[in-house]
Amino acid sequence: MALLQPESYKNAMRLNHMAVFTWNLCEDSLEYDEMMPLLLQHEIPKEKISSHLERARLVHPKDRGMFLKQLHRLLQGKSHRMAPEQDFSMEFRVYTTWRCYLWMHMGYRVKYVDGAACQVDGFLQNIHAQHQEKARMKSIVERDPMTGLSSKTHSVYLVNQALSGASSTHALLVIDLDNFKKVNDKLGHLIGDAVIMDMAMNLKMLFRPSDILGHIGGDEFMVLMRDIGDSNVVQERCNQLRDLLRKSYAHGKETVPVSASIGIALAPKHGQDYQTLFSHADAALYQSKRLGKDRQMVYSSHFVEQREKVATEGESRQDLQKLLENPKQYILDMAFNSKDTELAVQILLEVFAKYFKVHRAYVFWHVDGPYWPRALFEYAMGDCKKASIAHDAPVRRQIRKRYRTTKYGRFTECSDTSKLASQMARKEFERRQICAYLECAVMDGDKFIGSVGFDDCKDAREWTQAEHEVLQAFADIMRRFLFGQLYYERMKGRGALDF
Repeated sequence: MALLQPESYKNAMRLNHMAVFTWNLCEDSLEYDEMMPLLLQHEIPKEKISSHLERARLVHPKDRGMFLKQLHRLLQGKSHRMAPEQDFSMEFRVYTTWRCYLWMHMGYRVKYVDGAACQVDGFLQNIHAQHQEKARMKSIVERDPMTGLSSKTHSVYLVNQALSGASSTHALLVIDLDNFKKVNDKLGHLIGDAVIMDMAMNLKMLFRPSDILGHIGGDEFMVLMRDIGDSNVVQERCNQLRDLLRKSYAHGKETVPVSASIGIALAPKHGQDYQTLFSHADAALYQSKRLGKDRQMVYSSHFVEQREKVATEGESRQDLQKLLENPKQYILDMAFNSKDTELAVQILLEVFAKYFKVHRAYVFWHVDGPYWPRALFEYAMGDCKKASIAHDAPVRRQIRKRYRTTKYGRFTECSDTSKLASQMARKEFERRQICAYLECAVMDGDKFIGSVGFDDCKDAREWTQAEHEVLQAFADIMRRFLFGQLYYERMKGRGALDF
């Protein structure tokens, strides 16, 4: 049987994203193949390698402690057995010139002479794709694909785990949206999906990272508030949540009000496992609905006698791809299938703002003036000024002159306006409390016809790839569909179109 040629080995190593090395511990020298620099995207010195590895900051901070521990074991340790060789392995993340960390697997064999380590032979393999797939599969099981909250099954597991052996008080909240079926029936399922996503964003904003947030189906959610010292805190959070969710969605001459009803059960007082607590919180939720909705009730034993199952199942909802998986398709579906285009755009802006935790999201239209667009749609969080006020002429001038063509599209951005080169520009943005901005042009060929953008009014921030991609998708759809349709609708409403 013919032996494989060296070139075949090289091809196999490339296909498996692997590199091999030999480290002479006595001379502290390193030899490696041609794949190593390609794999790490860094040149690795071949002399005094131990001191280089100790000083280098290429390993992810969370993995560095384990990495250095293994390194010191090699340099100082001795064989705990009489065997002349021992095999080891570890996984860690390495920073590359692509400005990201990639997962690596390193397997190595330590050779000993007189019980002391003298040589290490091993391989390094890029396993980032496997880690991503593992994380994706875990997310599918544990996360609700629409909201990003814990799935129903995983919520049960997390709550039971939190309650197991706990001595402190917890509160289980079961939350149901009021009049949600009317939103689906009158405004369309996709706007209903956006309302569900808005609900999820509000939960993430309001509750602590230690609390457990779950989407248990349809328009029903659950929260486990952990370690509450005062039951008044539960009432306060419920009031805040209901205030955030209490809205009216207009469609034609009809208005659909949306609010939330909440049932509360306390552990260990009302139960010590998920099933018991959920059953009691659901009974309290029914009582909230029965007494007029838009309120919260704490479980009482007499609720069980009055409890009835509330049948609020609407028509089956189309499967919604996650916003970040396919932003263009998500926005297209919202725009084309909604019964009210302008309402759909307004909800999209609010969803974007809450998802990416920006304080302002806006759409500017260039149709009304020779240079400055006007705010066609905008959403401002909290006490932040509207875009139509904050983005006055001096700010627009600074933003417009920084437009560049990037790999994402035509963008202008700044992650920290306090570090702009021009003192005048810094003062203009500071006066309007714009700490960072990201804006994408809406282009019609070579003509600038508008823009979509985000502002952060509190802190500097690095803008992510996902934020660029969502704005680019939004800008493209605004150009291809929404600007034309909205112009037609508004001109027709003003009587400017005569048929």
